Amino acid sequence: MTVGELLQTVERQLEEPAVDDLSVTDLVHLENQLQTALMQARSSKTHLMIESIQSLREKEKLLSEENKHLEKQIATTKNKREVNNGMALDFTNLTPASMNCRQQKATLNFL
Repeated sequence: MTVGELLQTVERQLEEPAVDDLSVTDLVHLENQLQTALMQARSSKTHLMIESIQSLREKEKLLSEENKHLEKQIATTKNKREVNNGMALDFTNLTPASMNCRQQKATLNFL
């Protein structure tokens, strides 16, 4: 019997005009049925909450792994930019040095 069916049965029995005729045994039986149904409902709710928590933990783990992967990609891209910028600076530093060599050759030729 489902929780809903049990509640309907209890309501019917308690709403009947003969509710006063219910014995203590009948009322105890109804109480036990309600307690059992309540325990089943709580158990189902707890099970669903545990499944939800497990699912969220799995999502958290996947997002954490994705975050680490993206951080590595950012670091790699940043390092590549720094290397490229460093190479560009080296080329600009070489240009004046080569001009000095030409100027020196020109000076030597005049002597």
